[in-house]
Amino acid sequence: MEDIKAVDVMHYPFTPKLQEIFWSGHELKMMMQNIFKGHNPMLQCSTEEFIALMDETGYDKVLISMPKIYSWKEKKLAMDYNIDEVFETMKEYPDRLIGLAPYDPLNIAKSVADIERSVKEYGFKGVYSHTLGQDITPDDRRMYPCYSKCVELGIPLQLQVGHSLELLPSEPGRPIYLDRVALEFPDLTIIASHTGWPWCEELVAMAWKHPNVYMDISAHLPKYLDKSVVTFMTTRGQNKVLFGTNSLGLKLCKGQLMEMEMKDEVKIKILRENAMRVYKL
Repeated sequence: MEDIKAVDVMHYPFTPKLQEIFWSGHELKMMMQNIFKGHNPMLQCSTEEFIALMDETGYDKVLISMPKIYSWKEKKLAMDYNIDEVFETMKEYPDRLIGLAPYDPLNIAKSVADIERSVKEYGFKGVYSHTLGQDITPDDRRMYPCYSKCVELGIPLQLQVGHSLELLPSEPGRPIYLDRVALEFPDLTIIASHTGWPWCEELVAMAWKHPNVYMDISAHLPKYLDKSVVTFMTTRGQNKVLFGTNSLGLKLCKGQLMEMEMKDEVKIKILRENAMRVYKL
C-alpha cells in the first residue's frame, strides 16, 4: 500500500537541552538506570534534524507533550518544562510540530492560565496531563478546572493511564476512573494514553462505552500490544484508537504497526485519520 503520512500524538521534546529536563528528576533517573540500563532510548537532535527524520520516515505531524510530572520521593516536580522554551523549538514548523499544554493539579490557577495562553498565543491543540506522581486520579475534583478549560477552548485532553514505568504509584492510572469524568463532561474529548496496561480491558470498556473517550497506543511497541487492544483497534474500536510513539522511535513504531495483520483502511485510521479528526488537524 502507499505510504501513510502518520500523525504521532505523543512525543516528548527532542532537543538535547529539553531532554535534560526529561531525565533530571529522581524517578526518571531511576527509570533510565533500571529499565533502560543507563541508555537513553530517546532521539536527541535539532529541530531541523527532527523534521528531516519526519520526512524520511513518513510523518506529517508530531504532537509534542510537556507534562508536569511530580516526584513521589522528593515531593516536587520531577519534570517541569517551560512552555515558552518548548515553543521556541517548534515555532518554525507550526503545521508539523504541535504543542500539548501541561496541567498540574497542585498549581491550578497558573496551569489553567498557561493552557489558555498556549492555545491562544502559540496554537497548541490540546492538553497532556500526567498526575500519577501527585497520586491524583482523573476523577479527582482538582482535575475539573482543566476539563472545564478544555471544553471552553474546544481542545482535547490527553492523559496518562495504566501503570507508571517510573517509580510512582500506578493506582491513579486505572482507566475506570475516566468513567465519571466522561459522564460529567460529555463535551470533553478524552484521549487515554499508553493503552491502560495492565488494565487494558478497562480502557477498552471506557472507549467503547463513551463517545468522547479514545485511547492511544504510545509507550508500547506495536508488536507487543496487549491482545485486547489489538482486537479492539482492528474491529469495533478502529475509530477510537490513535497512534503515538512516546519518543521510542518514529521509524521503529510506525514500521511495526505497518507489519501488523490488519486491513489497510484500519492502518490509515490508526496512523493518521483518527488523530486528524479528533485533534481537528
